[in-house]
Amino acid sequence: MVRQKTTNRLTNKTCKQIADLLCGYLNDQLSARIKRDFEQHLELCPDCVSFLNTYKKTIQATGTVDPTIMPAKVRDNILNFLRKQIRRAGAVALYCIGHFFA
Repeated sequence: MVRQKTTNRLTNKTCKQIADLLCGYLNDQLSARIKRDFEQHLELCPDCVSFLNTYKKTIQATGTVDPTIMPAKVRDNILNFLRKQIRRAGAVALYCIGHFFA
Protein backbone atom coordinates (compact mmCIF):
# COMPACT_ATOMS: atom_id res chain seq x y z
CA MET A 1 0.00 0.00 0.00
CA VAL A 2 2.84 2.42 0.78
CA ARG A 3 4.42 1.66 -2.59
CA GLN A 4 1.15 2.59 -4.31
CA LYS A 5 1.07 5.95 -2.51
CA THR A 6 4.63 6.71 -3.62
CA THR A 7 3.84 5.75 -7.20
CA ASN A 8 0.74 7.95 -7.23
CA ARG A 9 2.69 10.85 -5.78
CA LEU A 10 5.32 10.50 -8.49
CA THR A 11 2.90 10.22 -11.36
CA ASN A 12 1.17 13.36 -10.14
CA LYS A 13 4.45 15.31 -10.35
CA THR A 14 4.87 17.31 -13.50
CA CYS A 15 8.15 17.76 -15.24
CA LYS A 16 7.84 21.50 -14.48
CA GLN A 17 7.72 20.73 -10.76
CA ILE A 18 10.77 18.51 -11.12
CA ALA A 19 12.62 21.18 -13.12
CA ASP A 20 11.93 23.70 -10.35
CA LEU A 21 13.84 21.42 -7.95
CA LEU A 22 17.00 21.06 -10.08
CA CYS A 23 19.07 23.67 -8.29
CA GLY A 24 18.17 22.30 -4.86
CA TYR A 25 18.91 18.77 -6.04
CA LEU A 26 22.34 19.65 -7.42
CA ASN A 27 23.20 21.62 -4.28
CA ASP A 28 21.97 18.79 -2.04
CA GLN A 29 19.37 21.05 -0.42
CA LEU A 30 16.28 18.83 -0.81
CA SER A 31 14.72 16.94 2.05
CA ALA A 32 15.22 13.18 1.93
CA ARG A 33 11.61 12.60 0.81
CA ILE A 34 11.73 15.22 -1.97
CA LYS A 35 15.11 13.94 -3.14
CA ARG A 36 13.74 10.38 -3.27
CA ASP A 37 10.68 11.56 -5.23
CA PHE A 38 12.92 13.53 -7.57
CA GLU A 39 15.16 10.53 -8.26
CA GLN A 40 12.16 8.23 -8.72
CA HIS A 41 10.72 10.66 -11.26
CA LEU A 42 14.04 10.53 -13.12
CA GLU A 43 13.68 6.74 -13.33
CA LEU A 44 10.35 7.23 -15.11
CA CYS A 45 11.13 10.24 -17.29
CA PRO A 46 13.98 10.21 -19.82
CA ASP A 47 13.18 13.82 -20.81
CA CYS A 48 13.93 15.03 -17.27
CA VAL A 49 17.15 12.98 -17.25
CA SER A 50 18.22 14.72 -20.46
CA PHE A 51 17.30 18.10 -19.01
CA LEU A 52 19.27 17.37 -15.83
CA ASN A 53 22.32 16.30 -17.85
CA THR A 54 22.13 19.41 -20.03
CA TYR A 55 21.78 21.56 -16.92
CA LYS A 56 24.90 19.97 -15.40
CA LYS A 57 26.88 20.47 -18.62
CA THR A 58 25.82 24.12 -18.78
CA ILE A 59 27.03 24.69 -15.22
CA GLN A 60 30.35 23.02 -16.04
CA ALA A 61 30.79 25.00 -19.27
CA THR A 62 29.94 28.37 -17.77
CA GLY A 63 32.12 27.70 -14.76
CA THR A 64 35.17 27.80 -17.02
CA VAL A 65 34.28 31.14 -18.62
CA ASP A 66 36.18 34.17 -17.38
CA PRO A 67 33.50 36.85 -16.94
CA THR A 68 36.05 39.65 -17.23
CA ILE A 69 36.82 38.67 -20.82
CA MET A 70 33.81 39.32 -23.02
CA PRO A 71 34.03 40.16 -26.69
CA ALA A 72 32.57 43.57 -27.49
CA LYS A 73 30.07 42.06 -29.94
CA VAL A 74 28.71 39.70 -27.27
CA ARG A 75 28.43 42.56 -24.76
CA ASP A 76 26.64 44.72 -27.35
CA ASN A 77 24.23 41.91 -28.25
CA ILE A 78 23.36 41.36 -24.60
CA LEU A 79 22.85 45.07 -23.97
CA ASN A 80 20.67 45.44 -27.07
CA PHE A 81 18.57 42.46 -26.02
CA LEU A 82 18.10 43.87 -22.51
CA ARG A 83 17.20 47.31 -23.86
CA LYS A 84 14.54 45.77 -26.12
CA GLN A 85 13.11 43.83 -23.19
CA ILE A 86 12.96 46.97 -21.06
CA ARG A 87 11.24 48.93 -23.86
CA ARG A 88 8.77 46.09 -24.42
CA ALA A 89 8.00 45.87 -20.69
CA GLY A 90 7.55 49.65 -20.57
CA ALA A 91 5.19 49.57 -23.56
CA VAL A 92 3.10 46.83 -21.95
CA ALA A 93 2.96 48.77 -18.68
CA LEU A 94 1.84 51.95 -20.47
CA TYR A 95 -0.80 49.99 -22.39
CA CYS A 96 -2.14 48.47 -19.16
CA ILE A 97 -2.14 51.81 -17.38
CA GLY A 98 -3.96 53.40 -20.32
CA HIS A 99 -6.68 50.75 -20.20
CA PHE A 100 -6.93 51.04 -16.41
CA PHE A 101 -7.59 54.78 -16.51
CA ALA A 102 -9.72 54.75 -19.67
